[in-house]
Amino acid sequence: IVALHEKATKGRVHVPYRNSMMTSVLRDSLGGNCKTVMVATASAESEQTEETISTCKFAQRVAMIKNSAIVNEDLDPTVMIGRLKGEVSTLKEEV
Repeated sequence: IVALHEKATKGRVHVPYRNSMMTSVLRDSLGGNCKTVMVATASAESEQTEETISTCKFAQRVAMIKNSAIVNEDLDPTVMIGRLKGEVSTLKEEV
């Protein structure tokens, strides 16, 4: 989780998803092109204190991750070819 935060803020290249089962399962949601909501459930029972603290720490680390989700679009090949031909002609005019 910390590596995902460092990827967004400090330019870290590698994110070791395999170090944790949770981050491996949430790989696309945490570091991908998704808008994600983290819901953490806490318990007031004394037997669950350690698990609740662990959950809160995990949620706090997840909150530091910033994704910039963009809409995926399927382009028609003919439209894309037209755009590229226009760009080529514009660049030829500049030269």
